[in-house]
Amino acid sequence: MKPSNQQSSSHLNNFDLLRLFAACQVMLSHAWSWLHLGDSLNAAMAFDLLFSAPGVAIFFVISGFLVTDSYIRSSSAAAFLIKRSLRIFPALFVNIAVMEFALLVTGGLNVTGIFQYLSYFTVYILTAARIWAVYFTYEPYTMSGFYGASDPSGVLWTLTVELTFYLTLPMLLEIWLRWKRAGALVVTVAGLGSWVMAQHFNITDKYNPFLSVTVGPTFWIFSMGVLARLYWHRVIKIFEGKLFWWLAIHLAITWWVAGTSAAFISINNAAPIDALRIAFLAGLVLSAAYSFPRPNLLRGQDLSYGIYLYHMLVMHTLIAIGWVTHWWLWIVEPVGTVALAALSWTLIEKPAMKLRSSLISRGFSVAKNVRG
Repeated sequence: MKPSNQQSSSHLNNFDLLRLFAACQVMLSHAWSWLHLGDSLNAAMAFDLLFSAPGVAIFFVISGFLVTDSYIRSSSAAAFLIKRSLRIFPALFVNIAVMEFALLVTGGLNVTGIFQYLSYFTVYILTAARIWAVYFTYEPYTMSGFYGASDPSGVLWTLTVELTFYLTLPMLLEIWLRWKRAGALVVTVAGLGSWVMAQHFNITDKYNPFLSVTVGPTFWIFSMGVLARLYWHRVIKIFEGKLFWWLAIHLAITWWVAGTSAAFISINNAAPIDALRIAFLAGLVLSAAYSFPRPNLLRGQDLSYGIYLYHMLVMHTLIAIGWVTHWWLWIVEPVGTVALAALSWTLIEKPAMKLRSSLISRGFSVAKNVRG
């Protein structure tokens, strides 16, 4: 499954910086809405700029590109799934455990039986979907206590989407690895079908608790990154070093729709104008990744996942205390979130990634010895 030189993509890029930007955009946009920090600003242009580059869409485009690259480079589908699991599940396990403990000690969790709760917790961890865990086991939440009826997270649905993407992608790429044109066509058709599904959910206003949190209605965003990676050797010149051109287009579109209902990009509604803007945003992301690369700027510290996991827990804690609308929350929320993200990276994520590298190296050694 190793790629040829023609298929390889350079690791000299800014994807770590872009993931950090996306995580911060999600955090700040939620602070704007949940903490009502935008109420007193009366800053329409700030709103248009903040919500013109939705972090979730950026994450999906980057995942489409990088996870495709990871699968192509993996020795097997099993090795690929092990790599993805060790990146996602350790930090997710700790994050959910922290939130559940916070609910338990503040009166928001009712553990009626240890085995019943463990079954719930297991489903929650494996799927990142609280709604699925409740459906298949039981409802352990009292909807009262310190946090009230709020879910201390509320953002883990995107991880459920990611996990279903990881399970879907190998089937599509195995076709591409055998028949390039047919595989690319299948990805394209799947992307269009996904967009139609998203349109159906929007038009009929039907929220399906199972399909809505899978890759089904959002694969069209992932597919932009997937197809870009599959044809990177052909399209790289469109993006590499062209950041200012893509940024100019993005800002021009943002200015064009400013003050209208289209100013807010919705990945859920998937209206044609949203799809068009996300397509140009995907181009901007890929161009930013390969223009003026600074891969060592963060010195190997990747806090984006931790910021995404913990920012809503910090936010709901502030809301439960009664701290909203204050200007200084623009400082408190990010500082608290980054502190937890740093702990997650240092104590959980980084060791898990070292373990991942060790397991992969051992796998290569075993395979080499078997062939020898």
